[in-house]
Amino acid sequence: MDFAEPPNCDFTAKRCAKFPADSTRQNNVFYCDKHHFSAIQIIDSIMMCSVPVSIVIPARNAESWIGEVLGSVFEQQVDRPLDVIVVDDGSTDRTGAVADSFPCRVISSQAGSGSPARARNLGAHESFGDPIVFLDADCTTQPGWLKALLHAHAEGHAVVGGAIDMPSDLSFTARADYLSGFYLVHSRRPRGCVPHHPPPNLSFRREAFFISGGFSEAWPLYYTNEERAPLGRLREMGKTIFFEPEATVQHHNRPGFLALLRRHYRWGFTSIESKHSTRSARMAWLYRWPLVTALGVPFLAVAHTVLIVGLWLRHGRLEIIVQIPLVLVSRITYVVGMLVGVAEWYKRRSFSTKTVKRWRSP
Repeated sequence: MDFAEPPNCDFTAKRCAKFPADSTRQNNVFYCDKHHFSAIQIIDSIMMCSVPVSIVIPARNAESWIGEVLGSVFEQQVDRPLDVIVVDDGSTDRTGAVADSFPCRVISSQAGSGSPARARNLGAHESFGDPIVFLDADCTTQPGWLKALLHAHAEGHAVVGGAIDMPSDLSFTARADYLSGFYLVHSRRPRGCVPHHPPPNLSFRREAFFISGGFSEAWPLYYTNEERAPLGRLREMGKTIFFEPEATVQHHNRPGFLALLRRHYRWGFTSIESKHSTRSARMAWLYRWPLVTALGVPFLAVAHTVLIVGLWLRHGRLEIIVQIPLVLVSRITYVVGMLVGVAEWYKRRSFSTKTVKRWRSP
């Protein structure tokens, strides 16, 4: 395929300066090789020599939310073209069809495995912008979200994590799920450098993402805690992870008691392995000796519940008081996952010299 390339443009990612010379145009959208780019994006890239911002959204059976999520993304007011990629990871509903009605690229994961990590990596490799922003398909962006992320990157931070807030219309169990999981990354927290940030609202400078190796795709880390390995590697390289509370999304947790149990069990299952191996965690010293950590797990459920309740009360979220029973249940489920996960980890492998060296002084 022949490409027409505009002159005098030195892009970080050359792909953003190219489009097929034989591409067709319908309704101000260029279609080529199953990808489509809005005319505005192409003109901006050519005339302004502006590198787009890539936004990667992994989605599996997200028909209910993907339209609202994409709508919120395209309402962002920034002076940069957007390269929005939805990775349809084996959906059995109309996720792909709904996403295809927006000026974005829809990529189907051939594996269809339901692996968020693999879907994010695929989207990143198909992207051509800088930074690469990862957004979950159940997270609606708020006004100023993207501008705040870009501002934090402009301050020199390789990785920027935005705030994850709770919508007002969540069910009781979904609210408990949110309060049990996102107590350190909501918009009432102060901005600043952090050791870790979850992937639903996470932005990487392009070079930083690719030198980090991307999200972990090996079982069982491909589904939870997949971000800890790349964040840990970048911190070892001296890169900073910055929390920007102005870059806010609202996370639509799934309703139902079983959904709450499943989510926190999965987080617990991979927690010791991922945090020990990467040190990408708050209070990382707790995971230096995994077996010692496992022995202390019975006390962790209560201690963790007290911590969560205290942190929310400090920020004025009084609702946490009525949610204490479900928060405690989520923590018990989490520590059960920790015990099962560390036992499974020891079955699969012994400690390697490389892993141990992470805890030695340089």
